[in-house]
Amino acid sequence: MKKFFATVFIFSFFLIPSAQAARPVIRIVDKPHTNFDGTFRDNELAVSLLPNGKLGKLIFGISSARTTFVVDAALVDEVAQMAKGYTFADKKDLDGQQTAQNWLFRLKNAVMYNSVVALPYRNPDEKLLKSVAPSELTFYLRYAKVRLETFLGHPVTIENGWGMGRTQLTRKIRTQYREDRRLISGLTTITSSTDVENLRAQLAIVLNPLLNSDDRAYYSRDELSAVTKIADRLKVIPGRYQITSRSAKLPITLVNNFDTATVVSVSLTPMNSRIQIDDLKPITIAAKSRQQILLPVSVIAPGSTIVLAQLMNSQSQLVGQVSHLTITSTIIDSRVAWFTTGAAVLLFLGAVTQSVRRVRRSRS
Repeated sequence: MKKFFATVFIFSFFLIPSAQAARPVIRIVDKPHTNFDGTFRDNELAVSLLPNGKLGKLIFGISSARTTFVVDAALVDEVAQMAKGYTFADKKDLDGQQTAQNWLFRLKNAVMYNSVVALPYRNPDEKLLKSVAPSELTFYLRYAKVRLETFLGHPVTIENGWGMGRTQLTRKIRTQYREDRRLISGLTTITSSTDVENLRAQLAIVLNPLLNSDDRAYYSRDELSAVTKIADRLKVIPGRYQITSRSAKLPITLVNNFDTATVVSVSLTPMNSRIQIDDLKPITIAAKSRQQILLPVSVIAPGSTIVLAQLMNSQSQLVGQVSHLTITSTIIDSRVAWFTTGAAVLLFLGAVTQSVRRVRRSRS
């Protein structure tokens, strides 16, 4: 009898993994439908969410069997945006709004007693991401987990390997993604604004394997525009300055259009040796404000100089966009000034003498 129970006990270890392996997996993923500014690029999502649509069939009428749901949190965010009310082609779509509300309600119920695995936000090609920006995979996973758990009120797990499909990036798009990611990641070191964090998560959109080449090119352009706009909210304002003395204090302006205050330093790099200028030490810029700073400048030689101005974080790393300050110095040597002044006085005295002579002649 003991041998029998021992055999059954050992055999059960082989059955459990098999049963888990047979557990059905439902993938809640789709290609992106919104632009970086939150507007809808198309209205295909509303049709997909219907009970007989591509996404509706995944959760309406499914069996009560234990299931693993693999979900892209970005898709859920898009549907949640629809559920709050949205417009397409300048018209409100109330039917689409109701469809989105129904789908979200059904999703919450479907996953209530099932396990949920969060894909990296925007469902990027994980293999490609590891080669392009390996540090971002952790961020996309963590961001997706928070978004899903907040919406579902249900714990979710994150782990690599659940993504499907491969993405082919052109060299141009790959380079653009790297530059955009570096710029936005840098901004996160000097501002805690959620706008920056949210945009950072959206950058993965170009790595989504469900996009075709035309869609990927479209989103790459849209991504560049969004990154440029948000970087423009925290920077040194470009300007032109005229200096007529050996030393001066130039008023430069720093702008912070985010909803949180920030502390930054400013790197100032002259492109030639005509002037001498030092970096600005840490400055606190209030939220939604502009601050003017007097910048000491020493002139070595007359002429024009372009100064590259860029923000720095607490680790002295360059962050954000580069601004150009054009400084033109027109200094006159003191000896030349005395000579010119003296010549002017002599000319004046000569003119007075001529006038006196003319008056005398006219009287005689």
